[in-house]
Formats: sequence, C-alpha cells, structure tokens
Amino acid sequence: MRLQRLLASLALVVLAVSQCAGATAVSQTSTCDPNKLTVYKVMVQTAWSREVFPKQYPEWRPPAQWSKVVGRSHNPSFLLFRMGDTASEGLKQFAEIGKTEVLDAQSQGEGGVFDEFNAPPITQGVGETEAEFFVDGNHSRVSLMSRVVPSPDWFIGIDSFDLCVEGKWVESVVLEVDPLDAGTDNGFTFTSPNWPTIPKKPVSRITAQSPDHPANSFYYPDVQEHPPIATFHILKVKEYELAHVFSPTPQRSSGTKRYTPDDMANAHGSNPRRSRPRSDEGDNEVRNTLRSETNPSPAATTNEEAGKNVFLKNIVKKYKKFRMNRKGRKMGSGRKLMPRRKSPRRRFRAPRDCRVSDWSEWSSCSKTCGIGEQIRTRTIKHQSRNGGRPCPTLQETKWCGSSRDCDHKYFSW
Repeated sequence: MRLQRLLASLALVVLAVSQCAGATAVSQTSTCDPNKLTVYKVMVQTAWSREVFPKQYPEWRPPAQWSKVVGRSHNPSFLLFRMGDTASEGLKQFAEIGKTEVLDAQSQGEGGVFDEFNAPPITQGVGETEAEFFVDGNHSRVSLMSRVVPSPDWFIGIDSFDLCVEGKWVESVVLEVDPLDAGTDNGFTFTSPNWPTIPKKPVSRITAQSPDHPANSFYYPDVQEHPPIATFHILKVKEYELAHVFSPTPQRSSGTKRYTPDDMANAHGSNPRRSRPRSDEGDNEVRNTLRSETNPSPAATTNEEAGKNVFLKNIVKKYKKFRMNRKGRKMGSGRKLMPRRKSPRRRFRAPRDCRVSDWSEWSSCSKTCGIGEQIRTRTIKHQSRNGGRPCPTLQETKWCGSSRDCDHKYFSW
C-alpha cells in the first residue's frame, strides 16, 4: 500500500510538472522572436470625395486633402492616442494645426518607440501614400495617424495594432477607418474657426449619426453609417535574422549563413579589404627551389654542374624581371602590363530630412471689412533625400478682421 501511494504521488508530481511546462511553452510562443527584424509596408488609401461625402465638401481655402502620416512602431508602454482617453498635447497640436514638434520630441528608442516613420501627405481628398517600418518581437505594435485638412481637430488613425499573433507575424491586414475627433476643438464644420474645448473631451469616433448636430459636416441622418473614409493596408515585406546580418564571424560549416564584414562590403560593390589575388605560396615554392639549386653543395664542381648553375641563375633573373613586370613595367617590344582596374566604390548617403526656413510675418488681412484671412509662409532650404523626413506645411492661414471694422452702420434712423 505504501508503494502504491508513493507511485500515485509521483504520478501527480509528474503531471503537475508537465502542465507547468506546457503553460510555459505557450507563454514563450505567444510573442514573436525578438532576434528577428521584420519589415512592413503600410499603404494608406483615402476615399474623401464629393460623391461619397457631399455635405460641405471643401474645394478651396484649402481644398480637401490629408496631412503627412505620422507613425510609430512600439511596445505596449507607448501611446500615440487612445479611443476614450483625452488627447495629449502632441495629438492636440497635430490634429488642430498639423504640427509634430511635440510628437517628434520623443525620438526613436525612447519611451517604448522602436521605429519612427512618416508617409508623404496626400494633396487631395482621394489618393494614396505609403511608408515602410520595422518591428521586432519586443516592439510588435504599430500606431499611425493623418490629419483631415481642413478640419477643427479631426484625423484618421490606428491605435496600437499588434502585428504579432500567436507567435507569428501577420502577413497582411486591411483596416477600414472612420474619421476621429480629438476632442480639443468645438468646431462642427471643416472650416470652422478655432474654438477650444475646455475641458478637453475624450477621443471619439465620428459617424453618420454622431455627433447628431445638423451643422456637423459628417452628419448624414438618412443613412445608418457612411462608407469608410480611408483604408490602411499593412503588408509584411521581409524578415531578417539578427545573426545572419550582423554576425562578424566567418561562415561556418553548418547550414546557417553568417556574413562577415567583407561579405557585406562585397554585396554593396565596395570592399576596402579586397586586394589583388596573389599566389605567394606558389612563388615561395619556386623561389625556394631555385635558391636550393643555385647554391649547390661543394661536391658540385664539374663543368656540367657549373653550366647548370649559370642556367639556373639566368632563370632567377628572368623570374625577378617577370615579378617586376607584373607591377606594370615594360615587357619587351614596348608592351606594358596594365595595372588592375579598381571597381568603382559606391558612396553611402545617409538620410537627410527636409529643412525649411522660419515663418514669415503674417500678411495683412485679406478684407478690411468683415472676416478675412491672414497668411504666413516659409520656404524649403533643401529637400529630403534617401528616406528622410518629408517637408512640413509651407503655408498657414488664420482668421482676421471683424464686422466691427466696417464704416457703415446697420441701424441709421
């Protein structure tokens, strides 16, 4: 009986250990491998047209368009925006006037941010833009947004979408979105003046029924919901194994390919370590053979051996002359061995962000009587290149004037 109880207890212990091991395996495979770097492409397609959204469709000052796309890949600790939460100062400035200085202050590698990327703006209501970004097992989420222009504080975006599902990277996903309200401005129409919301309201979704105000530019009481105003298509491009690319060890006999710095340089058409092929081993062998035969033993004193020594000395002279000719010196009858042509080296150009000048002074009001506009501009100092940040907005407009400035009086009796 005691032995049976001991065996039963041992079976329970083994079962518990196996269950714990199974739970650990599940938890370990629930996240993607942090040593794998994955490249994704996001394509943003917008559908803001007069045919689909006819109400108050903006056609001038400015026409319907979209700002640049601001994106981050990150871990769960980072937050670009969150539905139901109040907007941060960075989101407020971006959603209202398109500025990203506050958002850019938290640079790559800080606060859970892994990759910081942008896509060019769309200069009309219907169009598309795209960008590529990196993720890894520790930073598998992506957030991005683009501002509706013109609008009080409206934008479209994706909040912390996880691209790692059950330990595997998502191959492709299509996300349809509606416009969002940052909750920092009270305007109802696309071109409404700046009326701050105090206190700020939570970030919310704009639908055909909400907000249910007749002045709302997206309010369509005759339909239950309007079509999506934009679509985000996220596609996996490539996966990189960390050891494959960055390991400096030479190639091993195993099936895993490991690249050395020379291999990486050759792949880009330039290798500072690369030199002309040499056959030093063969040269040394010939040189040692000739040296041994041109220094015979004292016993070699016959005329035949003396003639052989002279012959070998001539061979040594010709060999030395040949070695010099290999360096480009003249070979008989005026011929010349040309030196080996060096392969052209590619110059690596680092990304360069667009730089713009400071804002000009505000222009005079466009109207001396009534509500007009003031404009200020800035110019491009140099364009972005090699994947640098695109140029920001080059013109800003604000309201000016008042009906009080008019000379006539409404009531004259």
